Amino acid sequence: MGWLPLFPVLIGCNTRTDAEVPGPNTPVDTDGDPATELTMPAPRAGADLLGTALPSGLERGLDSSGIAPRVTLYRWWTDKCPFCVASLPAIEELRLAYADRGLETIAVFHPKPPITSVEIPMATIREAAAARGYHGRVTTDLNWNLLKELWLETGSRSATSASFLCDQNGFVRFVHPGPELHRSSDTQHELCDADFRALEQAIEMLLAE
Repeated sequence: MGWLPLFPVLIGCNTRTDAEVPGPNTPVDTDGDPATELTMPAPRAGADLLGTALPSGLERGLDSSGIAPRVTLYRWWTDKCPFCVASLPAIEELRLAYADRGLETIAVFHPKPPITSVEIPMATIREAAAARGYHGRVTTDLNWNLLKELWLETGSRSATSASFLCDQNGFVRFVHPGPELHRSSDTQHELCDADFRALEQAIEMLLAE
């Protein structure tokens, strides 16, 4: 298939102070009932990015009035990745489960290898995502500039197919370091299942704030 149009190059990230962004284990009291207290799970990797601002070149989720959703989940994916084939349906599951409560999902396409000059119709990327079970918003990072600035060049990373859960102000609040997450009762996918549940818990935490 062809390639997508290029997105703007990232600009450096900013960070908030600890007082401005709740830490990874900050509890949220729901109606004062200790039994329903939620705690933000600590990410398996990528905790160094908590409280980091998204790159300014990354597309932000906005509703028809131009207001950012309460929570946005970004997942980098590509069309030749078996981990993405397994994970995109899980992102779709989260999208359907939490859209009414304020979650936006954006699947960020990053081709392998990166490209710098070829364009692809966005319809082609939407079709590729839909073929893999995802029907939400998509955007592109064709030359990996966004991924490099946010993820690959900020620490020792093992996968490009990472996910970032962000609050309404565009600050990273939870990281899934990739490469695969989904529900599973298969013992060979225990980590995938645990990662999915941790991400789901993080979404619940942010929506309860």
